Amino acid sequence: MLATVNLIMTKTELFEQKQAEMTDKELHDLVRTELSKLCKTGGKSLTMCVPPMVTDTDMLISELLNRFKRLTNCG
Repeated sequence: MLATVNLIMTKTELFEQKQAEMTDKELHDLVRTELSKLCKTGGKSLTMCVPPMVTDTDMLISELLNRFKRLTNCG
């Protein structure tokens, strides 16, 4: 008898998948753009949505730090 595979992903899993699918270049460019906006607006462009979106400032920076941590084994 074949075991059934649960193909239903949670919202968290879907979110993490979207983050993981983002290329390093795409992530770099998005973070660079967000940082520029933060500087130009004195921090007023910061976005933190509920539920979160992969393009929220905090989510972009968090993913960038996670990738840096994996590459450097600094955590």
